[in-house]
Amino acid sequence: MKINRILITISSLLLIYTIIGFIAIPKIAKPQIENIINENITQKATIEKIHFNPFLFKFSIDNLKIADKNKTTFSLKSISIDFSALKSIDKKHIHFKILKIVEPYINIIENPDGSFNLEKLLKQAKTQQPKQQKKESSSSDIKFQIFKTVIKNAQIDFTKIISDKTPYKISIHNFNYTFYDMGTFKNALASHTLEMKINKESTLAIKGGLRLNPFEMYGNVEIEKLKPKEFLDYKDDMLNFDLNKDSFINLSFGYKVNMIKDLKIEIDHANLALNNLNIKKENKKLLDLKSLNIDDLNLDYPQNIVNISSITFNKISSNIKSDKNGNLNLNDLVKNQEQSKEENKEETKPWQVKLKEFNIKNSDLTFNDLKNSLNVSSKDIDLKLEDFKLKDEKITLKNLNLSKVDLSFKQNRQTEIEANDISFDTQNFGFAQKNIELEKAIFSVNSINIKEKKSSLDIKTKGLRVEAVNNSFVNEKVDIYKLLFKNSFLSMIDRKNNQTVQAKNINLTVDKISQKENELKIAKSLINKPELLIKLGKKIEEKQKEKKEEKVSVKENKKSDFKFDIGPVKINNMKMSFEDKNLPIPFKTNITELNGQFSRLNSTTSEPTKLNLEGKVDKYGYTKITGRVDINDIKLLTDTNLLFKNIAIKNFTPYSGKFVGRAIDEGKLNLDLKYNIKKSNLNAQNSIVISDIKLGKNIESKEAVNLPLELAIALLEDSSGVIDIDLPITGNVDDPQFSIAPIVWKAFVNLIVKAVASPFTLLGSLFNIDEEKLKAIEFEYGKSNILTSEKESLDAIGKILKEKNRLAIKLQPVYDPNNDKFALQKSKFEKVLEKQMKNYKDTDQYKKALEELYKNEKEDKSLDEIKEDFINKDKDSKEVFNIDNYLEYLKNALASKQEVKKEELISLVKERIQNIKEYLKTKNIPKNSLIIEDIKEQASNDKKWIKLKLEVSAK
Repeated sequence: MKINRILITISSLLLIYTIIGFIAIPKIAKPQIENIINENITQKATIEKIHFNPFLFKFSIDNLKIADKNKTTFSLKSISIDFSALKSIDKKHIHFKILKIVEPYINIIENPDGSFNLEKLLKQAKTQQPKQQKKESSSSDIKFQIFKTVIKNAQIDFTKIISDKTPYKISIHNFNYTFYDMGTFKNALASHTLEMKINKESTLAIKGGLRLNPFEMYGNVEIEKLKPKEFLDYKDDMLNFDLNKDSFINLSFGYKVNMIKDLKIEIDHANLALNNLNIKKENKKLLDLKSLNIDDLNLDYPQNIVNISSITFNKISSNIKSDKNGNLNLNDLVKNQEQSKEENKEETKPWQVKLKEFNIKNSDLTFNDLKNSLNVSSKDIDLKLEDFKLKDEKITLKNLNLSKVDLSFKQNRQTEIEANDISFDTQNFGFAQKNIELEKAIFSVNSINIKEKKSSLDIKTKGLRVEAVNNSFVNEKVDIYKLLFKNSFLSMIDRKNNQTVQAKNINLTVDKISQKENELKIAKSLINKPELLIKLGKKIEEKQKEKKEEKVSVKENKKSDFKFDIGPVKINNMKMSFEDKNLPIPFKTNITELNGQFSRLNSTTSEPTKLNLEGKVDKYGYTKITGRVDINDIKLLTDTNLLFKNIAIKNFTPYSGKFVGRAIDEGKLNLDLKYNIKKSNLNAQNSIVISDIKLGKNIESKEAVNLPLELAIALLEDSSGVIDIDLPITGNVDDPQFSIAPIVWKAFVNLIVKAVASPFTLLGSLFNIDEEKLKAIEFEYGKSNILTSEKESLDAIGKILKEKNRLAIKLQPVYDPNNDKFALQKSKFEKVLEKQMKNYKDTDQYKKALEELYKNEKEDKSLDEIKEDFINKDKDSKEVFNIDNYLEYLKNALASKQEVKKEELISLVKERIQNIKEYLKTKNIPKNSLIIEDIKEQASNDKKWIKLKLEVSAK
């Protein structure tokens, strides 16, 4: 019976315990819990049902809801707690087997004033006594452990109410979180998993572990399709740009955080992918990015080490602008916010960064400067960096490669630059303490086109490559061990003056370049097999506008502080071509096989620079250029010699046609030009030797000087067909009006004009003959025999004609209609008189014959009357008869009666000409050297001699 009673008592107690646990406690606890909650919040809380299992110590609440005016602020479908009472007693701490929260919901609202609805959810707490605070503060010593915590299918809604705008909303849902072994025990390690969805597509997953004492956590995080715009819209009032909706981020990484001693953070194998980014400002494109990928990022803090496998930007497209005030459209993407001026001055360990690879692929960049009317754009940018390292403020980079970039530059609609396929490579770059080292740098570009509209200049280049080896910038000193410059084609076109300069196959090698501050040093240079073309096209004639002369103030040039020491520059097998189409006939000449060098150019020494060049001109010509130059001031000392030998003059027909109006068919030219400048004073010797020149046809030219070139050539050319001219030039190079080429040309023209204008003066000086003896041949009136005195002149003419093969002497044959005729009449009368005298014997035959012949003429005037004309009084007043004059009068009067025909006069001239020819024939003069003009009648004032004038002419 006693046992039965005990069993009944135990059963009764158990029944009572069961009824109290399952029925009474939930009934009592539900209103109590609601009251406790409502007493502490400003909204109304309701609970649908409470469950309690007194045997398993499980407690749960169903459908807890906190709402305000039908708007739910917080709710959960259920929360259940499985309390391990026995284990708690055994371990002497609170132990929960499981804590499970199902479908919790939180609705967070941010008001326009920046306040949150949750801020007003709790009622203001009453002031508590210090003793209670002490007790509460001691509650942190309570130890607990929850074996498993589960939050299932939670949801959090966030709404930001914005005045006059659509509210900003974000929703976190499908939130599932599982936590194992969470507690306060030292070294107790917990694990947890978290999965949730943000709005429609974004997901977050975390798996890892956690220890609270000491604090430590680790795990892996994975985020997919995170939409940046959904978060940036929250601070829309701070942003001055719009972000596209379809941009998203994928991110995954491992992490470790512990505070065993100090805070330590490790990020492992982080991978970030940003896709389809589009930024607009004022509805205009600012930046497009197809993708940004950061692969395998590892971070260690506080060791401050970052290792990254690769960073890649794919298809960046930017449109950067600077307004008329110089403000970039990037400057105010984020509105100015008041920032704290406090700075964290705590010293931290320098960061060490290793980046294995950095890439920018298929990108386009555009910059538009409205203030300076500048537009720059580049296309197809491919940039690659390899092995970037930052350690102890030292930067190293193994390789940098920029390949096949197109660049466009435009400014003020005046300057345009287009560059295609730009490439840039560097190897082993290092930077430390403002010092730079670079093993190799290579710059290349397929083509560059530059158009300068203001100056009408076009520049084009193809196949440009510049390579610099072993470069450094140490202590503000630049060193380049070797510089290689190669350009397959370079062209500069001056459209205004229609001039072109072209260079091909430029191969320049420069050794050991160093530069510090204002001092430059170069060991040596080599230019190998370059080709240079200079072309002068036809100028377009423009009406010249009258311009007012402006006084230009000449400022004294201050000596530059720049110093240089440039080693010898060697030129190997250079080719040069020169074309001038600004002529009646296009001109072209070539200089090939040009070899030589410039000696050292040093600004700190008085030793002059020496120049020595040799080359081939056209097919058989030769040139040599030597000299010395004071590189610091060429006006102080310049002593150069330009030698040109065996140059085909035929090639210079375009210039002879332009300036003298004649073509050149044949001939050779030798030039020996010596220019010496000392203290700005020029003393030049121009030796011009022309051989076997033969002129061609006439050429129309407005600029041609009318010169009798054949005569000039005939005068200047010797018996071997050589013209040897010396043109000395002097002047002061400081004179603004001084220019060598015009002075040389003027001297040459003056020489020709002087020679042609006074040919006998030139010939007399050349052959040491009195020029007056070369101007005419004199004859006695009525006679044709050559006088002994005139043989000297004819001998000189013979000598000149033998020496001057192209020269001819023009003889102007003339007769005097009075003096020559009277001389012939006298000659005829002498014969008549001689015959008449034979009729008289033993008397004055001469007088008797004259008087008898006069009487026969039956003149009106008698002999007595004539005699009276010749009776004169002497000093004693005695009459004296002048018989000599009387007889001479009779003789002349009778001679004038003789008949002389014109044919006789012409015959006389012909005899004179024949005698001259016969005499010169004995001197072996060339054929056609004597040109006889037509016989002319010419009266002379000379009473005794007639002159046959001579002129110089070309054959």
